[in-house]
Order: sequence, then structure tokens, then C-alpha cells
Amino acid sequence: MMKRLDTKLARVLAIGLIALAGSCKDWPLNPPPPANPTLAVCPSDQSESTSGLLGILGGTISLDGSSVLVPLGALLTGTSIELTIPASQYMEIGVTANGGHFLFERPISITIDYSRCSSDVQSKTLTVYTIDPGTKALLENMGGVDNKLTHQITFTSSHLSGFAIAY
Repeated sequence: MMKRLDTKLARVLAIGLIALAGSCKDWPLNPPPPANPTLAVCPSDQSESTSGLLGILGGTISLDGSSVLVPLGALLTGTSIELTIPASQYMEIGVTANGGHFLFERPISITIDYSRCSSDVQSKTLTVYTIDPGTKALLENMGGVDNKLTHQITFTSSHLSGFAIAY
């Protein structure tokens, strides 16, 4: 009796999660860009990096509160995902697959931890941009959901690039 109840409860929860995920498509993850966006200045003189081999089942690569979440089916074969937090005056990360840029089968979720930023930066309305890693030019507003409690901003992308927080 308990096993059937657990199975039914699991099915109801799974259906609820699927319905919730389907309703998320209308969330305003890409707010209109600020008139003159400014990169968040959050200096660090240390560069850090991690990587992992992910496949069709997906997985997560994490480093100091920042992460790359690859869902089931976003990759067709084993792929090396690297997450880098470079030494920079800006709050930026770099994400590569097999050492370069990459197009996923399904959108991935990327979280940038900005707890090293000043309280002035943390209090602003933040968004994420793809950037040119060399020039730091802002290329595309990726939007994002900013969790002010954890000092993390999360967004989705189908491609990899350099990403930075701006306001």
C-alpha cells in the first residue's frame, strides 16, 4: 500500500514539475537592457578554473558559487566543459566546451556568484551580458534571475561565451 502511495506521489510531483517548467517560458528573464549598461567592477587578482566531462545525461560544473548546469539531452556525446573565473576588474566568467565555443541541443543554465562585489554593486538591478573577453565589449543581454540573498544571478543560454554582470 505504501509503495503504491509513494509511486502515485512521485507521479503527481513529476507532473507538477513539468507543468511548472512549461509555465516558466513566459517569465521575464530578458529585461530590457539599461540605456548605458556598465560592467560590474568587482576586482580579483586570482584566476580559477575547473572542468568536467559531461555526456547525454548532463551534469553540473561548479566553482566558488558559480556553476554551469547542463540538462539531460543538451549534449549528444561526451564533452569537456570548462568554467573559468579570470583575474579581472569585472565580475566575469568564461565557459567553454572542448576548448572552444559550442552550441547545445537544449539551453543550459549558468549561475554567476557575485558575492565578491561591493554592497553598492550588489544593491543594483543586475543583468548578464555576453562579452568579448579581450575588449570587454558588451555583446548581448542575456537577462537573468538575480537572487539578492545568495548574491547569484542565473540565466539560460544555448551557446558558450565570456559572460559578465552589468547594471
